[in-house]
Amino acid sequence: MKKILCLCLFFVMVATATGAPAADIAGLDRVSVLMPKSKVLSILGPPDETAQLGGGLNVEIYRIVNAMPLVRSGCIYDDGGILVGQSFVFAGTMAGNAGERLRELGFSLMDRKVDSLRLAGRDDDTGLPLVAVIYESDGLTTLTTFEKGFYDRRVK
Repeated sequence: MKKILCLCLFFVMVATATGAPAADIAGLDRVSVLMPKSKVLSILGPPDETAQLGGGLNVEIYRIVNAMPLVRSGCIYDDGGILVGQSFVFAGTMAGNAGERLRELGFSLMDRKVDSLRLAGRDDDTGLPLVAVIYESDGLTTLTTFEKGFYDRRVK
């Protein structure tokens, strides 16, 4: 769980970075875990920022405009260039609302902490099992979804 919280903190830190808009809501909705990086790039275009997270993980960050409260999105790739997770950074503290919405979509609560929630469910487009981590810090809410197999191998 600490690795996931560090990843969420990374997204909170870059949430105020600047750059040209590279992604929109329609494009983000077409991206799903286990897509190859080339497919994601063909949908979203080039990212605004890239970073290495260690352990063979890379993240590409997109600034989102005209979709408040969503302000950033990130694509997390393994060392083979496969999308293993997606993060969405929202302005405001809305973990409770996001958690409730995921439960309405069939996710079940796995764990609750003071500043985070962890839920399990399935991707509404692909049916793939996912783990969602919702984290609040400094007036931002980060929702990160991981492919469950990746999450189980890397976090548990």
